[in-house]
Amino acid sequence: MRPLRTIGGDRRGAATVEWILLMVGFGLPMVYMLRMLLEILSEHYRMVTFLEALPLP
Repeated sequence: MRPLRTIGGDRRGAATVEWILLMVGFGLPMVYMLRMLLEILSEHYRMVTFLEALPLP
């Protein structure tokens, strides 16, 4: 029974776990948003270059 009490009272690594949760909570959505932004910008660039290349009189 004593080992279970020491595990519950052990606070080592708590800061590391908190930082990992922050990175997962903010880092992953930011990576997703960055990828989405890059896709939008590349599609906009493709559209603008297509419109610039149209043969207008």
